[in-house]
Amino acid sequence: MRRATAAVPVAQALTLESGDELLLVGRRDAMLEAHALVGPEVAGTETNEIVLVERDFVMTNKEAEGRTVADLRREAPVEVRHGVFVKSVKRMGMQLPSLGKITLQRGDVITLQGLQEDIERAGAVLGKEVPHGNKTSLVFVGLALILGLCIGHLSVRIGGVPMTLGSGGGALLTGLASGWLLSRRPTWGTFPPAAYELLKDLGLAVFVVCVGLSAGPQAAVLLREHGLALPVVGICVSLIPALVSLWVGHKLLRIDGPILIGAIAGQQASTPAISAVVQTADSALPVVGYTVTYALSNVLLPLMGPAVVFVAHQFSH
Repeated sequence: MRRATAAVPVAQALTLESGDELLLVGRRDAMLEAHALVGPEVAGTETNEIVLVERDFVMTNKEAEGRTVADLRREAPVEVRHGVFVKSVKRMGMQLPSLGKITLQRGDVITLQGLQEDIERAGAVLGKEVPHGNKTSLVFVGLALILGLCIGHLSVRIGGVPMTLGSGGGALLTGLASGWLLSRRPTWGTFPPAAYELLKDLGLAVFVVCVGLSAGPQAAVLLREHGLALPVVGICVSLIPALVSLWVGHKLLRIDGPILIGAIAGQQASTPAISAVVQTADSALPVVGYTVTYALSNVLLPLMGPAVVFVAHQFSH
């Protein structure tokens, strides 16, 4: 604020006078209505000393969990929320829409915008600041992989069936644990989104190539032996559970359509599916239903594989 030619520090108890010049920062719709409350807009105000910054914070505050951004804005004390704007909220690297309706979860990355001192004050209440930079903590990632491989080699026999997570399941389990740990202690390790996307895309490509190389030599033999029944059965195995889940979620559980579609993609443990759904819907809302089911499916998938083979072997006899 400027009064005459002097800058006046802004405070909650400051009394405005006619002729004061105010620099307002806020949402576009609020700025368009500001003239009716304050007065006409003027040009030529010096704003070089006003520097707005953005910072990312991992939400770790238990009291904020389960509340929406609108709830936090309404319930937070004035001295905490003053001058701070929530620009975006990301969950699993994907931006969430409808910030006034979707409840926040611990581990969400919230981008705050405002003056440096205002953001530091509000961020300290909200959670931990995400370290900036493009460096990956290879020690943290390497230890998680080694621990996952060790866990994957453990085997327990249940009813004569060896149950094991395997190397992939063990790495996934430690990955889930590491992600949970980093959501509460983000300064322990850094894993930039660009590195995550590279590993995810590379891992998916290598997986598809390995499956093709291992199944390719047998594909022609199996097709000659079973004909079109083999691809038809494969389509049914993928499609029928998804359709049943769609009916149960819509008719019985009354889950909203976008969230239900994301949950089904997670149930199928299919990252390409959720990417296609998000792209087609032009919204990140399906990610809300994808996160939990994807984690559960990836843990159960390696465990149920030996059980299914054992049951099929018993029926063959």
